[in-house]
Amino acid sequence: MRVVALGLSCNSACVFCAQGELRATARPVDPTAALAAIVPGDVVALVGGEPTIDPRLVDHVREAHARGASRVIVQTNGRRLAYRAYARELAAASDRLAFDVSLAGSTEAMHDYHTSTPGSFAQTVRGLANVVAEGRPAAVTVVVTRSNFRHLVDVVRLAARLGARAVQLAIAQPVGAAARAADRVVPAPELASPHLAASVDEARRLGLGVVVAGSAAPDDARGWFAGFGEVEDVPLPAPRVRPAVAGSAPGRATVPLGRPAPGRDEVRAHDRRTGADLEALFPDLFPEAASAPAPRRAAGAG
Repeated sequence: MRVVALGLSCNSACVFCAQGELRATARPVDPTAALAAIVPGDVVALVGGEPTIDPRLVDHVREAHARGASRVIVQTNGRRLAYRAYARELAAASDRLAFDVSLAGSTEAMHDYHTSTPGSFAQTVRGLANVVAEGRPAAVTVVVTRSNFRHLVDVVRLAARLGARAVQLAIAQPVGAAARAADRVVPAPELASPHLAASVDEARRLGLGVVVAGSAAPDDARGWFAGFGEVEDVPLPAPRVRPAVAGSAPGRATVPLGRPAPGRDEVRAHDRRTGADLEALFPDLFPEAASAPAPRRAAGAG
């Protein structure tokens, strides 16, 4: 896999972005040398940032094709591909072109939360459908986060309905933007693992190629794109467990339960209540109080 970086500029601001604020200080990237180094048979990945906002992307695809790349992959959020004319122009640049489209959720609310960009879900879904309609193979990469891991099966089903041939599940890592908010972005392995396993099974049932990667880095576990349909599984993350303690059931591991981290803008405080409050809320717990006669008021009181 030969990775050709086209810069860090992007039209989204994903909460899990591995590049974080690097784009604010990054210098323009000239991919000329990287493109010139392509040799026949290379699988070439054009990555960003967001490659589709590079005005010369079509030219880069043509050059990679001319230098003998066996596959040219554009790693994209798919938003600009929502414009059918652009998707058609890009697809026409090479019959070896394929797309790796980032999809962060199965619904508009879920996806747009992750991209911090309202309307991005509709654009990405339309963009993915457009390139498939242009006859180009596409795969979907899902960065697995604390907010979407329970919905991975639904994301896989959506990818299949849109015509993707493969899906990669890349577990969010505490780097870049995610490092600042790891508690709300990076999922606990012991919680995510069953959902990852279920989504792998669902992908296989739907005939999709599937891989589970431990990082969202652009050059990690990318060899599978050459097949776009072959299955190459990276082992699922193992749950962290405590050794069994005396008196526990034999052969049964105990999952350590830590204090849950606060969610975004969540304020935690103890809500103190009196005994009378609790009796009113849970009368079944205080049968004696419910059946007891009300206290008599002293003569002349009130």
